[in-house]
Amino acid sequence: MFSDKKKSRPISNDTEIKASTILAEGVTVKDGNLYGSGGINISGVFFGDIDVEGVLIISDSGNVKGDIKADDAFVYGAVEGNVSVKGQVHIYAEGRIMGDVFAASLRVDDGAAFRGHCSTFASQTVNLLNVTGTIFKPQAVSEDEPVAVPQSRSAP
Repeated sequence: MFSDKKKSRPISNDTEIKASTILAEGVTVKDGNLYGSGGINISGVFFGDIDVEGVLIISDSGNVKGDIKADDAFVYGAVEGNVSVKGQVHIYAEGRIMGDVFAASLRVDDGAAFRGHCSTFASQTVNLLNVTGTIFKPQAVSEDEPVAVPQSRSAP
């Protein structure tokens, strides 16, 4: 079920991350909560919350139904729940998140699915440009305070 074999997954052209714990494809965990540190790769199905001090990878065969807390999250598979990370969330072309995302940065590739709200945070003032071209200059924010993004009006 859990493995200590290191499995690497590319996160960019120059970088690979290694998962020290793997929930293998074909394995299902029901009503569980996962706490740990280091890299974790979910290739199976996990029902429950995940709280990891490290990187979390949801492989293309991975499916998580629960809330996630991690340092960074890389989603190739499916997540149904809220995702809260200290760094980045990257949803790859085949990945999907159905839930809210709280992160320093969010990257959504073409073909990926994301349904929910996103709150990004920064330690300095940020300029935001909405679809109408209006520039919003929010007050300086702290690391713990999300940046509020005004809602754009729906097209008639």
